[in-house]
Amino acid sequence: MPLPDQIARNWERTWQRLSRTRLPIRPRASIWCYSRPKNRNDPPQGWKLHISATILSACRILELVSPCLQRHQALFKAPQTLAELHKLNSGVEYGFSQVGKFITVYPRSTELAVQLASELHQLTAHLPAPLVAYDEPWRARSCIYYRYGQFYWDQTISVRNQSVPAVVRPDGRLVPCCRAPGAAVPHWLVDPFRSHPSATPRTASTPLETRYGNYEAIVQRGRGGVYRALDLSGGPPKMCILKEGRRHGETDWLGRDGIERIRREAAFLKAVAPMCPGVPRVWKTFRANECFYLVMELCAGRNLQGILASRERITPRRTLTYCRAMASIMADIHAAGWAWLDCKPGNFLCGPNYQLWALDFEGACRQETPDALRVVTPGYAPPKWALANPQADDLFALGACFAQLIARSSRPPVHLDATFADGSKVPQALLSLIHNLRNTDPRLRPSARQAQYLLEKILDRWMIKH
Repeated sequence: MPLPDQIARNWERTWQRLSRTRLPIRPRASIWCYSRPKNRNDPPQGWKLHISATILSACRILELVSPCLQRHQALFKAPQTLAELHKLNSGVEYGFSQVGKFITVYPRSTELAVQLASELHQLTAHLPAPLVAYDEPWRARSCIYYRYGQFYWDQTISVRNQSVPAVVRPDGRLVPCCRAPGAAVPHWLVDPFRSHPSATPRTASTPLETRYGNYEAIVQRGRGGVYRALDLSGGPPKMCILKEGRRHGETDWLGRDGIERIRREAAFLKAVAPMCPGVPRVWKTFRANECFYLVMELCAGRNLQGILASRERITPRRTLTYCRAMASIMADIHAAGWAWLDCKPGNFLCGPNYQLWALDFEGACRQETPDALRVVTPGYAPPKWALANPQADDLFALGACFAQLIARSSRPPVHLDATFADGSKVPQALLSLIHNLRNTDPRLRPSARQAQYLLEKILDRWMIKH
């Protein structure tokens, strides 16, 4: 089976070949390429269409829709590279409102917009595509979405001291061009697409409506959201965490989407939680509205990365205790036969009495079935992955976390000082442990359990001396 980077290169070559002829206009310093130059007959605002796609369906969709769009002389754009489409679909770098916006079409009239939506839907029906969150879908499971908005960045309006794109109402008033829930069809316009079948309305029969309430979004991105919610299923209401995996959300080069990621995290937690007190317990899993949901206990605490970035004082004892807790959690994960592959301070919560919780296991894999596609944060991955032994990569990340804690830095330092932040000397045994964990040869890295036992001895000696 080809490696993910080989798959990516092959698809990127195909995309460049297709887009060179269908989207020849490529402005400098822009992620977009266009079908033709803008002309005087193009309106400044109107009903725009978005054709959604994953990085794996993008080439096929462009092949299917470009002849139709060119026949109608419609102006349209798409990302210059599939790498940019992947960023758009993640909802991180360009914002959640941009997820799924693969091709944007600028019809010259309302009538043409409605006609194109129908034709484009027929061409792309049943092809995989992520949800465009703040647009209206042409119909259920369609790749075609629509909204009313500005076509070009010619007009702006100031909102809370920020310049935002604007549209002109029929009465001549300039108003913001909103990208928010329920804003795709402005209240002062009639929806011309309404006579056609739209998305199937949500019913009140899923656990999202009947079992949980008081939702608070913690994270929103292409592959799904993370929500704090109240479990109302029985007995006293209790707080919980819901993780959502969206169908076709952030599909990767191996075809895995948000649903598969959350299903993997659920499998990990069910296998590991009974023997690892440092990870959340699973309460329930269910499917609703074409998404997969994982419900787990709420772990209260502060993000360790945020603590490191602050000016808060962390004593050497607290640092050593956190290191020991990290090693213990990692050792329990490995004892259960899994590799985490996303160990970093940003995925730890600090509770009372120096307790640590580990979070976010969407990329975890079983030791006997290594994952070919690993998305890691720079600084926590070894120079060369141990493809046959993913737990060895966890050990490198563990050493990077220890070094970052000692240095009180926002990222793992390359060279580590021999003193804590308060000026006291770091035990030589700890410096040697960090060096060994970050060894370029994965065979020479000590196990997480060995690191835990050594840290217990280091902490005991520190307590006796201080």
